[in-house]
Amino acid sequence: MADALMGQTEIAAASKADVSSVVQSFLIQEAKLLGKVSDYSQFAVKGAKSVDLPISGGFSAVAKAENVASDSQIITYAADTITFNQHDQVQWLNEEIADNQAAINLLQDQLMKASKALALQVDTDIVTELKLASASAPDHQVVFASTGDDIVALGDVLAAKALLETQNIEFNECYIGVGPEKMNEMLAIASFIQAERWGNSEPIQKGVIGSIYGAKVVQSSLFADFMCTWHPSAVGIAFQRGATFQSQADLANLGIRYSLDQRYGVEVLDSGKRCVLTDSTS
Repeated sequence: MADALMGQTEIAAASKADVSSVVQSFLIQEAKLLGKVSDYSQFAVKGAKSVDLPISGGFSAVAKAENVASDSQIITYAADTITFNQHDQVQWLNEEIADNQAAINLLQDQLMKASKALALQVDTDIVTELKLASASAPDHQVVFASTGDDIVALGDVLAAKALLETQNIEFNECYIGVGPEKMNEMLAIASFIQAERWGNSEPIQKGVIGSIYGAKVVQSSLFADFMCTWHPSAVGIAFQRGATFQSQADLANLGIRYSLDQRYGVEVLDSGKRCVLTDSTS
């Protein structure tokens, strides 16, 4: 009897090309913070272990004195480095009988859940870096206005606003991150504008529940009992290898092993001067 050949039709469910767009869609849907920091993935070239981002101070305006030559100024450059030290993966193995007898599209459901896990880890890494706000010169780690209570009050927002604006950061470009339990406390602030009241002129971003003084408020369980306020340039992320799906036959188990992984780096930038951590212990 002639060999039976498996073609594209037979392996459609396990095709990398077919699932890549699905995976990216799930990642974008689930990651609340990924689009709220600076992405430098375009600089993640093959062979690199990190990305260096030049940073420097600026020039100062000096009055010109009559008949006196002007002195030239210099700018000294340093670099913030994003190291590709995060390699997250999810693997699972389906026996053929489970795939064959499942009443649902088993692989699609598993891809969705694996993508959620990777997205949550990216957000977790971003929050970890946001919490590395500058601790001195300037001190951007402050306690809640209501000493002893983890209460988000107007004074807490204004304190963060003042610290960031001292660094010449536009507050209306910033985000304020709070946990779900802070929702009612935010609603109690008179200046808080709920996202659904913006109207049709401004799109509502993933996780954004409103704004205060122009800064968008993001709700995520990762912020727990603290508050982070940041400009998108406060944290840099770079993907050296985006979410990659692979599959391989596992003959010993008469099944298929699936793998979803990504490699990237996340780093707080500018010595943590572009974000503020507000909690009960700073």
